[in-house]
Amino acid sequence: MSNVSNYRLPMPLVDVDQAFSTVAELEAVLTKLHKRAVWFLSTRSAAEVDEEYEELGAYVWTVKTDDEFTAHFELAERRHAVSAIPEDALCVPFAGTWRLRDVEAVIKSDNWKIAFLVIGTDHFLEKFRGGSLH
Repeated sequence: MSNVSNYRLPMPLVDVDQAFSTVAELEAVLTKLHKRAVWFLSTRSAAEVDEEYEELGAYVWTVKTDDEFTAHFELAERRHAVSAIPEDALCVPFAGTWRLRDVEAVIKSDNWKIAFLVIGTDHFLEKFRGGSLH
């Protein structure tokens, strides 16, 4: 019998959302989502961040209910995402096997934050405004 404990977190690893009412709030909302995701990852124990996960993806999408929008961000393995995340969500893949600590380092980077803002804005524009940043 092994003394090694399994510290794998349940899917999704990160699941945050933020409501907003106007397009003008979108950048601020996406920035808050990014900060909340970084906070969540940074609060994991050392054992949890050293666990390995397969085919992770950072998924971003926006939904509209009545007069309000909600932006969503999830970090999950692809096998979870297939059944739990909307088909139109945009994804930044982490192909292969990743330790949560390494994913955290990438997500904290300025380049990743900029990419996150772009894909979040792109999803919103494509879905609700018929356009894209590209």
